[in-house]
Amino acid sequence: MKLYQLFVCFLIVFSSCETDFDVNAEWDDVTIVYGLLDPNNEIQLIKINKAYLGAGDAIQMASVSDSLNYTPSDLDVKLYRIKSLGFGQYDTLATVTLYDTIVEKDDGLFSTEENIIYAFKKPNSFYNTNSFYVLEITNINTNDKVSSQTEIINNFNFESLNSSFEWGLYNGDLVDSLRFRTKNIEWTKSTNGEIYQLDIIVNYLEDGENKNLVWSQPLIEYTSGNMSVKIKGDQFFLFLTNNLSNNTTKQFLNLDLLMTVGTNDLKTYINVNKPFSGIVQERPVFSNINNGIGLFSSRYTYDDINGIELTNATVNYIINDLDLGFE
Repeated sequence: MKLYQLFVCFLIVFSSCETDFDVNAEWDDVTIVYGLLDPNNEIQLIKINKAYLGAGDAIQMASVSDSLNYTPSDLDVKLYRIKSLGFGQYDTLATVTLYDTIVEKDDGLFSTEENIIYAFKKPNSFYNTNSFYVLEITNINTNDKVSSQTEIINNFNFESLNSSFEWGLYNGDLVDSLRFRTKNIEWTKSTNGEIYQLDIIVNYLEDGENKNLVWSQPLIEYTSGNMSVKIKGDQFFLFLTNNLSNNTTKQFLNLDLLMTVGTNDLKTYINVNKPFSGIVQERPVFSNINNGIGLFSSRYTYDDINGIELTNATVNYIINDLDLGFE
């Protein structure tokens, strides 16, 4: 009997102490910015979004454009080219105002209805490695400002490399251990360039239609001296074998090179967001956006080396030995 009375008292006390708990904190306007200035591109694009919070299903809210996008007329987005005069003094050399546009994006969890991007056309003589660039986003309604700054990469070239030289990645006249050849590609560090990603683009015809494959080389971080990538013939042929089939008729055309150079901030962002390989799963956060989150930095895409031919021996090996439908 006493046990029963104690249980009833427990129920009364427990029910009288019910407390409402709201897992959502008070909403705060958080601006999310992602943009990489690329002096080799005519049109520059910067993505500006807002974080969202609500009591409903977060995935469902992500599918609504208004949850992610600011009204463009509410934002004043400017980019300044600035030069340091020393002793904390600066000179603004040029200013551009970004406009909003709609860019198509792949389907996914987030809304594709209005993928708003802020853009500007590169003015003449706007980019200079002796300057730095300040992005400023002003919310006209609240007068809140979000900003970031970056140096830029404005040049790159390969040493002693042009598209007129044939690449010999196979030589059947040599002994077996030497038949697969290696092409060494060298370059020097660009101003403000800290990471380098080389893509080899394989151009071919498939049933008379132009196609290409992109073979990405490992990301290289600058440490000292000259940098290089070794293009090994056996790995090149393995890449073709793993990515092509023999159920269509193909004709090999040539190769293009695309080098992408990134700044130190971009290097840090990539390293922080690498896949986890250890037990600890807590991911650090990197952002260089003042009063917001995200990344504003620079890259440089160099695509001047095009139409590289392969030697006859290399092409014949692709045709006769790989069984990929090449003729």
